[in-house]
Order: sequence, then C-alpha cells, then structure tokens
Amino acid sequence: MQTHSNHKSPPQGNFLSTVCSPEKVAVKLTQNKKNLYRFPLDLFAELIQFSSQIPTLVDIEEKCFPELMQDQCHDFEDFLQDDFASGLILYRDQIPIGYMMGSHIHEENSLRALESNEFIQEHQNQIFYISSLAIIKEYRSILAFEFLIHEMSTLLKSIGYEYFVAYVRKRNGLSRLLTRRLSGEVLHTDENWEETGEPFDYCLVNLASIPTLPVYMDYMFHWLRVFRRRLKGIGHPQH
Repeated sequence: MQTHSNHKSPPQGNFLSTVCSPEKVAVKLTQNKKNLYRFPLDLFAELIQFSSQIPTLVDIEEKCFPELMQDQCHDFEDFLQDDFASGLILYRDQIPIGYMMGSHIHEENSLRALESNEFIQEHQNQIFYISSLAIIKEYRSILAFEFLIHEMSTLLKSIGYEYFVAYVRKRNGLSRLLTRRLSGEVLHTDENWEETGEPFDYCLVNLASIPTLPVYMDYMFHWLRVFRRRLKGIGHPQH
C-alpha cells in the first residue's frame, strides 16, 4: 500500500483549538497507553489485499448494516484496485468479526471539508479517509474497537499519515467513542448522510492520540498472536 509522497509539514501553530488540540491529544495518548496491554490475544488483524477476502467483507457488511448502507462486491473490488487504499479485517480466533478500511482523502469522500475547512485543506496530504468501520454486534466491545483502531493507526502511521477522518453514525454511539476516547473532533454533521435517513458526524482524529508500542513490543505481541493461532490450528483464509 502506498500514500502520497509529497507530504507537507504542518504549519506552526495551525491546529484545531478544541478536542483535537495538541494538549488534549497528549492527555488522551497517556490515558490510552494502558489499554494496549489489555488487548486479548484472541484478536487478530489481517491486511485486506486479496479478492478471496471479499466474501468475508460482504458477510460482515450484511451483519452490521441495513441494506441501504451496505457496500457491495464491486465496492470492495474497487478498493483492491486503489493504490492509496488500506484496510484490515478483525478476527476473534478463526471468526472474522469486523473490518476497517479507507483511502486517501479526496473530493468524492470529503468535498464539504475540503471546500470549507482550512485545517483539512492545509493538511490533506496527511489525512486518511475511513470509508467503513464495522464490528458484528455480538462481538462489539470497547476492547475490540480499540484494538482495531490501534492496528489501523499503526498501519497508517507506517505509511505517513497523521490524521484520519470519517463519517460515523450517531445512533450507534461511534461518534461519541471517537470524541471521548480518541480526542476526536466533530467538524460537521450531515443530517441525511447519502440519503440514508440517518445523521452522521464527520469526525477528525489525530493519530497522535492513539499510542503505538515500542517496536520490540509490537513485534512481541504480534508474534504471540501468530503463535497462539498456530497452536490452535487457526489459519488465514486461503488466497
């Protein structure tokens, strides 16, 4: 996966002044560090990169969203062809329970913000757009959500991103989770997002509020999960 190579350096002093401010992000970073050691070893995140994973993604969509909001096979096929797209499937042992994916911010997914928000305009080379985040209802928990966010954040930081934005449903509490637990900021609300009849908040999250472990600890936890899966005979989907 790639991202834009001509990143701009953030202008000095040009930060949002509310919940996404550097001071509040620093507080959240400290609070969230303790969560890293609580992530269960039965959770595992796998990079989305093969067409054979599409049926799994479609199945998660059907279990998580009403039909009007579901992505279809062709949406995931387009994702796989996008050089600036990245995503992860979340597993609990052998069961795929969720996923998170998106691409670089652009006019098709963030026109309003790119036209009207100065911060978004000036930092767009460092902003990733999350197009979908889903966890099957019976597996939803704060830990599962935070693990998926942590793994996606680690991936995005590794390819040069500093922020992500997303339209998130208000009715399922995801907007509240992003603002309270990750120091996210609601930039605007679309009361009838894509004619779904539901209000969605457009949120900005500073990846600095999401801690990453030291490299050796990241490797240790990753291989503990791999080793556990092998002991239990749990393999990745065949490609």
